[in-house]
Amino acid sequence: MNTAGRLLSIYDRLVGTGRGNDVSMTKVWAEVFELPPDAPHLEDDVVTCLQAMRSEIELLRSKLQAIGVPENLMHPGLSRLRDVTSTAYINQAWNGLREQASKPENRLSFAWANWTLRDESEDDMPAEELTELRSELDSLEASLQDTEMTPYLRGFIQRQIDVIRNALKLYRVQGVKPIEAALHQVAGAYKIEESLVQAEHAKASEPAKSLLARTGAGKRTVIPPLRAAE
Repeated sequence: MNTAGRLLSIYDRLVGTGRGNDVSMTKVWAEVFELPPDAPHLEDDVVTCLQAMRSEIELLRSKLQAIGVPENLMHPGLSRLRDVTSTAYINQAWNGLREQASKPENRLSFAWANWTLRDESEDDMPAEELTELRSELDSLEASLQDTEMTPYLRGFIQRQIDVIRNALKLYRVQGVKPIEAALHQVAGAYKIEESLVQAEHAKASEPAKSLLARTGAGKRTVIPPLRAAE
């Protein structure tokens, strides 16, 4: 799926799901972006996704301009969706934006752009792989709370979990790019702190070592595999 295809998918989810007119836009966007509705910082998560989405709209505009697409062919869809995604509206009701967002001509801009950029499709993560990654993060975090270890190790592992979680929130908006960037960030963090992590690993309890081993297992890791302490 390319940039236009992702925006088209988000647009369809925004206007294609039946919901009450009095539903707040925070809840509407949480549904569209597949964010947990009971998340403790839901409004912050929604704002993060909306900012990323506005960046994707501008990225799409730049891609179309680069291949000589006239500005008038990008309207009204791009400009209207950009207006709807303003964070100034997150506490308003869906009824206040529904008419502008739902106009049928809006969709044509993204459908046409998706066809135009059809050769730029990016690989998507299979749904089962996304589910598996989220499940593993949940399991790791639960184990982290139940395992005795030094504050340093606990903080280090938690930071890496948070980096991947934040990237997953943006998957529907920006595809695999945030996840790939997060994995590089995690690998870089381990490299920078390698000596400290290894020193802590050497004196850690067996349950803590087991947890560290889990964080280095599987195709998509929370931190890179740890070498055995010398």
